[in-house]
Parts: sequence; C-alpha cells; structure tokens
Amino acid sequence: MSSVAAACAAGLFVLAASTSTLAQRAAISTSHVVVVVRDLRNDHGELIAGLYTSPRFWIGENRAAGDCHAQIHGGEARCVFVVPTTSRVAFAGMHDEDGDGEFDRDFFGLPQEGYAFSNDAREPFGPPSFEAAAFAPPDVRPFVVHVRYGI
Repeated sequence: MSSVAAACAAGLFVLAASTSTLAQRAAISTSHVVVVVRDLRNDHGELIAGLYTSPRFWIGENRAAGDCHAQIHGGEARCVFVVPTTSRVAFAGMHDEDGDGEFDRDFFGLPQEGYAFSNDAREPFGPPSFEAAAFAPPDVRPFVVHVRYGI
C-alpha cells in the first residue's frame, strides 16, 4: 500500500472513531433541573451553587456536574442545571453577599454568609451528607430550597 493510501486509511479510521465518539456523546440523555432558592436576607452579591450527581464528588471544589451564579431578586434566586440523567442529584449553594467568591466564616469557623442544601438538609457540625441532600430530579416543577444563616 502506498504511503498516500495508508495516510487516507488512517484518516478514515480517525474520522470513524471520532464520529462514533460524537454519536455516543449525543446519545447521553440530560435533565433540566430548576432549583429556586428562597429566604435570602438581601439582594447583595449573588448565589453561587452546584448540582452534584455522586457522593464521591459531593461539595468538592470544581466537582459539580453543573454550576450556577445567579442574581438575587426579592430574596430569591433561580438556578437551571443541565446534567446527565441520573437517579439522584444534590444541590449546595451559598449566598456570597460580599461578592468575593468565598464562603465567609468568623474566627470560630461559624458561617457568616447564607448556605442552602437540597431537602433543606442540615447537620449540627458541617455540611450534610450527599444522601441527606439527594433527590430525584422533578419532571417540571422547580425544586425549592431555603437559605440558612448562622448555625
């Protein structure tokens, strides 16, 4: 086989492999998950949130299946996530009042900004488990969570 024929054959193989990969990616179904966050104490800053699909990635930095930076209006913010269809997801968010992108804590480590988890899950010391916050994505209606301030 000539070098031109070999190059063409190799190119066709690469094209077929990449087309197959694109078809596989297109076949993955996705869900739209709408989360409405209520009880934000003011409209300052923004809501920063993530939607997680696995306990392994739960509230890990840069581990969310979907991210949201939402403006706050009338003490409420809305996030829309497009994530791979999965049986359960969990939401975590914070009210970044001062706009610094960080979750502020005081000298003792107590929260100084608001936080929210799906199912309004709460643990006495630290964030709830993925299992406590996990829910099956609703078909149409938004999923509502409430922000907490302090402990």
